Amino acid sequence: MEAEFACDSCGACCRTFPIFASADDATREPRIAAEGRELPAHLATPGWKYQLYPLPFHQTCCFLDDASRCTIYPMRPDTCRAFAAGSSQCQEARARLGLPALQSLHNELRDSAPRQP
Repeated sequence: MEAEFACDSCGACCRTFPIFASADDATREPRIAAEGRELPAHLATPGWKYQLYPLPFHQTCCFLDDASRCTIYPMRPDTCRAFAAGSSQCQEARARLGLPALQSLHNELRDSAPRQP
């Protein structure tokens, strides 16, 4: 059985790895273009046009609130949509911030199941 994970909204991914957004992302959510940094022409590609983190004076993505919740979640960039809870990158981000590894739903169900006498 393949492990399944549920994001616990820790925000580690948004506080650890560079976040890039496309022109399509900025069209969907105009604040990406307004708040992000447009990449120089030699770094921009058809896929990536803006950088959201790290930015000068920002330790995290500029769209996280004080509780590490994404303020543009419904319109977040495609790269954020593709980031999988429990993936090796997720676990690495959590470890870098001193958070415990995200447990699979199967482990949580097994651990919460009543014990047989």
